[in-house]
Amino acid sequence: MELTLDQALIKGVEAHKAGKAQEADRYYPAILKAQPKHPDANHNIGVLAVGIGKVQESLSFFKTALEVNPSIAQFWLSYIDALIKLNRMDDAKTVLDEAKSKGIKGDVIKPLSKKVISKSSDVKDPPQDQLQSLINHYTQGLFQKALTQGSQLLKDFPNSFNLYNIIGAANKSLGNLDKAIEAFNKALSLKPDYAEAYNNMAIALTDQGKIEEAIKAYSKALSLKPDYAEAYNNMGIALRYQGKLDEAIEAYNKALSLQPENTESYWNLYGTSGNIKAAKKWIEQCLKVDPNHEQAKLTLSALKFYEGDKSEFRALIKSPAKDHPYVRSFNWAFSLPKLPLLHFHRWSLFEHMIAQSRKDRPFYEFGVWRGEAFKYLIKTFKKGYGFDTFKGLPEDWHNEKTGSYSSEGNIPKVDGGEFIVGKFEDTLPDFFSETRPMASIINFDADLYSSTICALNYSKSVIDEHTILIFDEFIMNKNWEEDEYKALEEFCSNNHFEYEVLAISFFTAQVAVRLIAI
Repeated sequence: MELTLDQALIKGVEAHKAGKAQEADRYYPAILKAQPKHPDANHNIGVLAVGIGKVQESLSFFKTALEVNPSIAQFWLSYIDALIKLNRMDDAKTVLDEAKSKGIKGDVIKPLSKKVISKSSDVKDPPQDQLQSLINHYTQGLFQKALTQGSQLLKDFPNSFNLYNIIGAANKSLGNLDKAIEAFNKALSLKPDYAEAYNNMAIALTDQGKIEEAIKAYSKALSLKPDYAEAYNNMGIALRYQGKLDEAIEAYNKALSLQPENTESYWNLYGTSGNIKAAKKWIEQCLKVDPNHEQAKLTLSALKFYEGDKSEFRALIKSPAKDHPYVRSFNWAFSLPKLPLLHFHRWSLFEHMIAQSRKDRPFYEFGVWRGEAFKYLIKTFKKGYGFDTFKGLPEDWHNEKTGSYSSEGNIPKVDGGEFIVGKFEDTLPDFFSETRPMASIINFDADLYSSTICALNYSKSVIDEHTILIFDEFIMNKNWEEDEYKALEEFCSNNHFEYEVLAISFFTAQVAVRLIAI
């Protein structure tokens, strides 16, 4: 039964209030198609546009609403607030005066009057068209162009916190994390209550492995903006990285309570699952919101394969998707003699491997970084050897620059941990020239083929049929066949070894193996 305009408006408002923006966005345009100047529908579409950052586009809708019904105070408030957001202070003041002339009560618009006067006297940002051009370059992935343009604008607008925030985001996307954090700090010095800058800085800190600092920054963002769904989601990522899964799940769910159509939070909840049933639930929720979510669609076919339904995956490997790194990774796993146990986060895979390991032996880790995995493993084995330059990647690795994943030379302080500092090719020959204890677990987190094959070759003397090898970046990325996978295959081929895969995680790209016929 077709809805009347009033019924469609009610449905749209209900969806809008429930945070279901996409659903609301279906009702309002339908109303405008039948009645293009419907004031409430125009106003509400304008509010939706502001909510997703399309402030400029909102103005025409607010203007139409006011032309039809200038007696509604909220229409004026929304229009003026949008102009303020665009830094169009002269226009905002003009509309404010017009609102007063139309009889809108002074106490209703008084807060906006103060805001207009305050911001008019201290405009810090570039004109809106220039700022929007900068934002467009960033959202289009033209990060260097955004950075160059932003730096030029800073010469004329040195106190623009928005410019510093965009410059920080561009630097972060280019891998210039120190420069990104410097820019975010500058933005915060100009605007201490800038929740978005705290969130963005926390993302950069997470990328640096400074998880505690990142969590503090997320907490600050949320104290300033309690309904900040993105910050809750990002907080969950940082907490998951620390192995605090219950807290991570709580953060993701909080994000979803604020933004029910946040596919990223559903995807991240999939990465906290304890079994395939739970994983499928989150993947299906993700696809319910976004049926075209590529990662979720491909992953669902893999989960169904594990349940015995192989039809979707078989169709995938006959389609153009067969070349996708996810599908190539699934295909490798499904071609193994025995389907490995599937995990959904690194800590679950670690626990499973710890349970199968020799507890009377130490563990070894190649690629320590900030030491999160090392600290986790030392709880069981009490003794561990860690190898790292602590200065980041020794060479470029795909899109990551030399020096990425640096801990700035800071070596973790861990009871029972012995850390050997330097490049593998420099330190391993000397270390393994002495007899070393057989390994319980070896965690390979060096990412690069060159580093991993070097570590495998030199640690051969501490590997036997009981040693479990865990590779941290084995599958799923675009070039996975050229990295840790290639190193393991080459190592086994050269030494006439074979290996069996014990466990796998598609979400974290980990694979655990044990050598056989050694």
